[in-house]
Amino acid sequence: MSELKLEANPRELTGRKVGQLRRQGLVPVVVYGNVKQPVNLQVDSKLLERVLHSGGDTRLVEVMVSDGGRHNVLVKDVQREPVGHHLLHADFYAVNMAEKQHVAVPLVTTGKPSGMAAGLMVLKLHEAIHIEALPADIPGEIEIDITPLTLDRPITVADLPQMRGITYVDDAEEVLFNLQQTREEVAEEAAAEEATGAEPEVVKKGKQTDEEEE
Repeated sequence: MSELKLEANPRELTGRKVGQLRRQGLVPVVVYGNVKQPVNLQVDSKLLERVLHSGGDTRLVEVMVSDGGRHNVLVKDVQREPVGHHLLHADFYAVNMAEKQHVAVPLVTTGKPSGMAAGLMVLKLHEAIHIEALPADIPGEIEIDITPLTLDRPITVADLPQMRGITYVDDAEEVLFNLQQTREEVAEEAAAEEATGAEPEVVKKGKQTDEEEE
């Protein structure tokens, strides 16, 4: 069962009337998926923010409704204000605990690249990795040790740790991290090559005229 829990109440207000809820610090929520029909709920915005901060944007969340209902959900969509980023709405997907789900899980690095040197930087090509797992096995994040990373040796999906119940969906050869030169380093090398490769101008002396010879 999920370690993340969220209390909720049934919601009667819909449409434009949900603005009243937001002014009270509540967020309108819809539960769909493994339910007979969509369920309208309302949750405390602070509690929902806390759940999301704890990995609830990828992990399984148990929603406990005041009328006795319970839903195991994955947060599928969160809408926020464009300026203040306050929560406006959320969609919860009710899952079947016996069915595997395809989700994207954030990547977190540990270690320091063994090939790191002056003028180099780590390039992260993917913020998340796609996995298949039962809802209860979905992690909040996946750690990857980038110590083996060098200029000639990138970190790929094949380097991800093997975790019980989790299958990586992305291609094993997909590059996740590599080392590359900084823009300043590339510019300096280009300038050095240009200076080295430049040939000195040769001034050819023309044949003297008869007048010059006299």
